[in-house]
Amino acid sequence: MMIMRYKEGSEVIRVRELRHFLSFLTRPKMVRISMISGTAIIAGALIDAVFFLNILNKITAGEVVDAATLLRLGYESTLIFIGYVILLLGFLRSAFSMLRNHKFNAPPKKLQIQFIILLSFIISFLIARAFVVLLDVPLNPAHQLWVKGYRIHHFFYGIAVLVIGGWLGHIQNGRLITKISACLYGIGVGLLVDEFGLLLTFGDYWAAQSYTFFVIISLLFLITLLLEAYKLFNTSPSLSDR
Repeated sequence: MMIMRYKEGSEVIRVRELRHFLSFLTRPKMVRISMISGTAIIAGALIDAVFFLNILNKITAGEVVDAATLLRLGYESTLIFIGYVILLLGFLRSAFSMLRNHKFNAPPKKLQIQFIILLSFIISFLIARAFVVLLDVPLNPAHQLWVKGYRIHHFFYGIAVLVIGGWLGHIQNGRLITKISACLYGIGVGLLVDEFGLLLTFGDYWAAQSYTFFVIISLLFLITLLLEAYKLFNTSPSLSDR
């Protein structure tokens, strides 16, 4: 009986800690707005997909269809992707607030690294996608790099950036070098993921696999980020005991 009560008590404490952490995580107004809007967009896309209502497309006056044309995705898939990116940015904004909070007992070094990796990954993927979209626009400044008849794709840049980032992280010490290495790591992974579909389909850059891998890998980075934030939150009694 004592063991069962102890287990029940520990579970109650964990639930309470998790509830406090989630309330702290969603405290900034912009975070709440992004989470509500991102969730609403994803939910609306799923409802439209099931019942074929096409309501959100009518509300946005066809802008979603234009975005789907640029991303080479279906209508509902585009909405889900946009909603997911908004949620990611909301979590990043929340983590940024934690990094600026001076009430933590321990320096948030690991949280900083995970934040840099996820942010640089998202930015590099989106910029790479935008770069390819600009290639179809007349008189655009984007150029393709060709070497002896071979086109140098994004994943070659990604591999090079990953090599440089890993090399710096292993041969140099220091907070600044660690941050630079983390940034290069996120950029390299983003450039590789940008052309996962191209590699898997042997030539189709706009294959849906790239977006799928973006979601999977960003989720792994996000889960790691949230775990570090949760650990940091629980090691700070001034915050976790509220």
